Amino acid sequence: MKLRGSAVIVTGASSGIGWETARLFARAGSDVVLAARNEERLQQLARRVERYDGRSLVLPTDVTDRRAVETMAARTIEEFGRIDILVNNAGLGLHALLAEGSMENIHYVFEVNVFGALNCIQAVVPFMKQQRRGQIINVSSIAGKIAAPYEGAYAATKFALTAISDALRLELADYGIRVTTVHPGPIETPFTERALKEVERPPRPRVSGGTPAVRVAEAIVRAARRPQRDVYVTWFERLAVGLKAASPRFVDWGLRRLYTGRGASGRSGPGGGSPASG
Repeated sequence: MKLRGSAVIVTGASSGIGWETARLFARAGSDVVLAARNEERLQQLARRVERYDGRSLVLPTDVTDRRAVETMAARTIEEFGRIDILVNNAGLGLHALLAEGSMENIHYVFEVNVFGALNCIQAVVPFMKQQRRGQIINVSSIAGKIAAPYEGAYAATKFALTAISDALRLELADYGIRVTTVHPGPIETPFTERALKEVERPPRPRVSGGTPAVRVAEAIVRAARRPQRDVYVTWFERLAVGLKAASPRFVDWGLRRLYTGRGASGRSGPGGGSPASG
């Protein structure tokens, strides 16, 4: 897809992957809608990208608010006349034990990561169908392929988002709408610090490292130029998924050794943490 002059909505644009993705689309000459809840951060980003050729539109949006999301899509059409790409990036983490965790927190992480993404999809698809073209890029996670201890609820939302992408790809193919799923691994962003935390997760295994958010953003922009079905940012994610398919018991054993062998402590209340959906 030609990016110069295209209209791109990026949710969760106030930090991390969303911030870098919006910046790179703007640098490529796209008109970018900056959507998140933190208007101050969005305005900072708008000032940052104003040097580029593309225009930006700041739209403070909570993806769990259906009416706000519909307004976001309508304002994009009003301002730019089209919606070429939706980057569904807004998300929230949760560190919790599934058998003991707060159902309130689990409901909320599903509300943001799954139903928030669906709100955005249902808001933009009618316009894309009229255009007979478009692309939806769902930012899932390696957790959408491999569930780790203390991240079961979060992983369930990302498995759901992967399934949504797979079904949506088939449903929209006749309309010229492409669907891409991005599966980043551990990222160097504030996402983990902003996650809801009921337990202190053990230190992340050193083997997994941490990928700069800009590398994920670069992969997203490449996938917009040359649409792909699935995007893995590094060899580590691709290898891990392949190993899981080939030897799930070995991967289970490894995850138990890496995570549960170090234990968890520091239980906080069920409402602890702060949302990271922008």
